[in-house]
Amino acid sequence: MTGKWQLKDHEAERQLFNRRLVVASVFVMTLFAALIFKIFNLQVVQYDYFSARSDGNRLHSQYVPPARGLIFDREGQLLADNQPIFNLSLIREQVDDLDAMLNYLSGLIGITADEIEQFKTRSRRNRVPFSSVPLRYVLSEADRSQIAVKSHRLSGIVIEPQFVRQYPLANLTAHSVGYVSEINREELDNMSETDRENYGGTNHIGKSGIERTYEEVLHGKVGYEIVEKNNRGKVMRVLDRTDPIAGKNIGLYLDARLQQAAEKALGDSRGAVVAIDPATGGILAMLSKPGFDPNLFVTGISSKDYRGLVQDKINTPLFDRTTNPYPPGSTVKPFLGLAGLELELVDYNFAIEDPGYFRLPGVSYRWGDYTLRTAIGGGHGHTDLQKAIFQSCDTFFYDLGNRMGIDAMHEFMALFGFGANFALDVGYARTGVLPSRDWKMATRGEPWYPGDTVNSSIGQGYMWATPLQLATAASIMANKGRVVQPRLLREIDGQPYNPVIENPIPDVVVKDPDFWRYIQEAMTMVVHRPFSTTAFRDYGTAYEAIAMADRGMPYKMAGKSGSAQVVGISQAVLKSDDIVVSDLNKDHGLFISFAPAMNSDIPPRIAVAVVVENGEHGSSVAGPIAKEIIDTYLLEILKLDFTPKTLSPSESLISQSND
Repeated sequence: MTGKWQLKDHEAERQLFNRRLVVASVFVMTLFAALIFKIFNLQVVQYDYFSARSDGNRLHSQYVPPARGLIFDREGQLLADNQPIFNLSLIREQVDDLDAMLNYLSGLIGITADEIEQFKTRSRRNRVPFSSVPLRYVLSEADRSQIAVKSHRLSGIVIEPQFVRQYPLANLTAHSVGYVSEINREELDNMSETDRENYGGTNHIGKSGIERTYEEVLHGKVGYEIVEKNNRGKVMRVLDRTDPIAGKNIGLYLDARLQQAAEKALGDSRGAVVAIDPATGGILAMLSKPGFDPNLFVTGISSKDYRGLVQDKINTPLFDRTTNPYPPGSTVKPFLGLAGLELELVDYNFAIEDPGYFRLPGVSYRWGDYTLRTAIGGGHGHTDLQKAIFQSCDTFFYDLGNRMGIDAMHEFMALFGFGANFALDVGYARTGVLPSRDWKMATRGEPWYPGDTVNSSIGQGYMWATPLQLATAASIMANKGRVVQPRLLREIDGQPYNPVIENPIPDVVVKDPDFWRYIQEAMTMVVHRPFSTTAFRDYGTAYEAIAMADRGMPYKMAGKSGSAQVVGISQAVLKSDDIVVSDLNKDHGLFISFAPAMNSDIPPRIAVAVVVENGEHGSSVAGPIAKEIIDTYLLEILKLDFTPKTLSPSESLISQSND
């Protein structure tokens, strides 16, 4: 029985337990020591690093865009305002699946493919991390409600207030004031580091017109702020802020009422109007019609709307007619006539017998006068310089231009701004073409021919001028040679703006100051010289359409009509009863004018250039438009008093009644 039962070895068990306890204790202490070390490392050794990372998730630096300066007309009417809207924006870093989120929003509030494409373009720009990128501008109240209801599923989606540009007159100022639109990649790449930083919180930049010319003045300076955000990107509080500096407000010489009058006067016609105050050079009206709604571009124009503007090949609404050239036609004749007097090629007594055409010596080709296309025919008969202007006698100027030569013509016409851009702040205007021997050889590789001079002498051939240039030249004529360069900007933040002109344009000086009176008188006869029963074709070309149509005109108006040929049409075709000339092939009608003219008490207050595309007749179509604009400015806006006075002999001649 002794070997059958064996008692437990308690001592051995105790030692085994102690060994295990020691091992376990060592293991636990090791783990505890490692935990203490880790806590020490996190809380002490790497405190600065993890504190910064924590703040990086919670604190964000963001730009504060400046308010864009407002644009006013000369009477204080807003031409460009800032309108509050709500944007739907997205914080890319807080969206796990961007494509899924965009698809969800498309179903929720109808985000379009255009909006998604524009959003992706914005996202590719250099931006501060965790900054919001607009997905849709002008979020409706219904859409905001949908976003609020589904906010738990829209991590990284925020609704933000913003001010965007709004143009109250829309089409009327689309080309002159211009518009702002989103900054594109090319514009961003062309910016300096300083400018790129200043546009960090801004999505828009001036694209055309005054908005582009004075972008630096209007934009302002960006601000900054440190904000605390929650895990959904919502700003909880602002911890620090550097306020932005708002852009400066600017006032223009442009007059909204005159702009509206120009639009009304043009009616359904395509064309352009530029009006200038000769005394200040202020551009009072600058209208290209048809225009477009610049508000479409501010928040991103849709592909459909843009295609509609671009593909309208007849109306071409994006084409600025005020700063692009047309053949000036007979509007150049007063300036060429003045050149003839200055160069002593004609005088007050010089006259020709006009047979209705001109031929170069030894050349059989005839350059016809417009009278050959009329029932009267036979030219203008005995014609001096004044009659050549108020009757627009081509033959007289064919002869004068041929004797003057293209080089002298080029040199003198350049003094009035032809072939150049005299405007101070319309730098995007084209300079047209004032041809010369050197110009033709440089651009066409051909010599200059005498026939080229003949064509140029009536504003055809290679000669091109913008409506802005024509208004500038008319303003210089009204000022009797004093050059006041045109400009749109009148004041900045209520303070008059007087630009420093490094290279001012010299005045036009002639040998005899009476030349100005003589040419201005001839231009006044264009409008006020009445029909005569004793003289053959001895009336002003615009008399019937302007002065005769309004016998109560309280002021005198100087003018000159012109027709710019669109396509070459033979005389045989023009006389054919079987041919109907398409409206798009008809000549452009032009008219330049200034008023009041021949008035010793009130100097000229406005110079106007009108171009009516395919209007065909400058006197009967463009002339009345110019008068309507001048009426509005002198009688309704300035409210000038033209009390009748004793007329001088020269004025009596102009104002004489029918025999």
